[in-house]
Amino acid sequence: MKELNFYHYTIESRIDEIIESGEIRLASKSTYAKKEKPVAWVSSNEHWENTATKMIMTYSGTKELTFEEQLELHGCGRIEVKNSGLMTWAKLKHKANMDFHMAGLMENAGIRKGGKPSEWFGSLLPIKMNDWIKAELYKNGKWEVYKVFNQK
Repeated sequence: MKELNFYHYTIESRIDEIIESGEIRLASKSTYAKKEKPVAWVSSNEHWENTATKMIMTYSGTKELTFEEQLELHGCGRIEVKNSGLMTWAKLKHKANMDFHMAGLMENAGIRKGGKPSEWFGSLLPIKMNDWIKAELYKNGKWEVYKVFNQK
């Protein structure tokens, strides 16, 4: 069985901000229950995590972008991380004290967007730069290295 790689997906303009901060921060905006812990999210999808695709406001409401539209409007970036304490979606639901009803709604929404819960991983702690492998930007139809993080 092939070893999984893990990526934190984001828009291109956030890559430098994340690198400068030295950590992939916890997503506190996606917590719903009072005692729920935020998660630093990554995916094992090697092309793109569909749940990282943004939505935009239009005259007729919200529109979910396609990968190509996101690439054109915002660019696509990712940081590859080591599997240092990452948990599966199934385990995170419990460890992060998620409201199971809300977790089910998130899962269903993610699946509708083309995501696969089996590819969702995360950490209850920020993912520090010493656990990063490289940052990449999607250019010319492929992921191109933006920065390598040499760990000693």
